[in-house]
Amino acid sequence: MKFKINKEKIKEKVLFLKNFPWLIGENVFTFFVTMIFIAILISTLFFVRYVILIDRYYKIPPSQLPTLNEKTLESILETWQQRQDRLDGADSKVYPNLFLPKSE
Repeated sequence: MKFKINKEKIKEKVLFLKNFPWLIGENVFTFFVTMIFIAILISTLFFVRYVILIDRYYKIPPSQLPTLNEKTLESILETWQQRQDRLDGADSKVYPNLFLPKSE
């Protein structure tokens, strides 16, 4: 199998590549809008692939959802209540103002 190299087509491609920057410079607005459109398409593809499609694969079936029994729930509520009491108790202490002169 013998390949024929068409020199005319190669010259046309090289000439197009040489004139490509001038072509872009003459049609800046069209080039800019086209590049923004391509960027939006590429970012949409990445978003769909890495955000939307992942949700389909990693959803927890209803049978595997965590459940709490009454004892665990009561212990959690008791711990929260103890923390809330400690926070409320810390609010009652009065600290002296160090920036005012001492009163005699």
